[in-house]
Amino acid sequence: MAKKLGEKKGVTSTKTTAKPTAAPKKAAAKKNAAVIKAKTPEKKTIEKKAPEKKLKKSAPAKQEKAVATAKVVKPKLVKPKAIIETPQGIKATPKQDKKVVIDTKPLPEIVAQDKLKPVKSILISQPKPELGKSPYIDLAQQFNIKLDWRPFTHVEGIKAAEFRKDKIYIEQFSCVIFTSRIAIEQYFRICDELRIKISEDNKYFCNNEAIALYLQKFIQYRKRKVFFGDGRLPKLMEVVLKHKEDGKFLLPCSDVRDKALAEALHKFNIEYSEAVIYKTVASNLSDLSDVKYDMLVFFNPSAIDSLYDNFPNFSQDATRLAIFGNTTAEAVKSHKLNINVFAPTPETPSLVDAIKKYITQANKKGK
Repeated sequence: MAKKLGEKKGVTSTKTTAKPTAAPKKAAAKKNAAVIKAKTPEKKTIEKKAPEKKLKKSAPAKQEKAVATAKVVKPKLVKPKAIIETPQGIKATPKQDKKVVIDTKPLPEIVAQDKLKPVKSILISQPKPELGKSPYIDLAQQFNIKLDWRPFTHVEGIKAAEFRKDKIYIEQFSCVIFTSRIAIEQYFRICDELRIKISEDNKYFCNNEAIALYLQKFIQYRKRKVFFGDGRLPKLMEVVLKHKEDGKFLLPCSDVRDKALAEALHKFNIEYSEAVIYKTVASNLSDLSDVKYDMLVFFNPSAIDSLYDNFPNFSQDATRLAIFGNTTAEAVKSHKLNINVFAPTPETPSLVDAIKKYITQANKKGK
């Protein structure tokens, strides 16, 4: 009996122990099913709500914000203020400068012959270029013309003791204007004689690019401190006016010079001083007494004066005169000579171009 009771107890114990193992499995299964059910509806709601409802709400919201910002930004631009400020500070000065600077003297009277005679020989009243490169040399080769170089004048530098009498202190001028290579040479010469140390911050304004490049012999060439025009006064003045407030301007020049640049500087209230640092003196031209040329080329009034100093009885006859600049033209008129070729003009800013145009017509008709 005892054994049977023990066996029954063992069976009951086994049954009781087996029941708890099955219960957790069912509970776990129920939990997993509940988790799956809970997850599946969330996915469906996300898929339905996310693409449709969010996009529909966000698009009009952005449009409304864009419209609102556009309406708010427009008044902030305040266009009337910009219109009021620009004429006073920025736009007014350049427009006025260009209009006034373009004003030039009337061109001299150019005598055009009914029948142009061919040009076979030209004498240029300047020294021959050291490197043997010049547009005049190219011109002579193109038309097979005899070309000679003979300086009608030469330069004599003013001594330091004489320059001091003018009481011009070069070191006080941070801006320098050069109209020729000779002016550059004489400027640095007088600085050496006076033992003036030139500031590296100086700015240089040149009449054209060729003169500007010549500065490389004397300074370290930098674009920020070297500026140049196109060979004409209006363009040079435009460059100068952009740096009007950068300092005092110095104009190294000869005792015989064109006054047009000085007048323009004065007209625009630019603080400047002329420094006469060299003299232009007539050369001895006795070796040309028996030589005749079809065309003579002059660049300054001193060369015209030298012509009459050496040949008081000079007669133009069939000789054509090519003249550069209004001041030189005035000297020609004073001697009652005719001008056949002139520069600068709007069509031919350089004298070599004007001569080329004349020879092209004259040599064709003469053939």
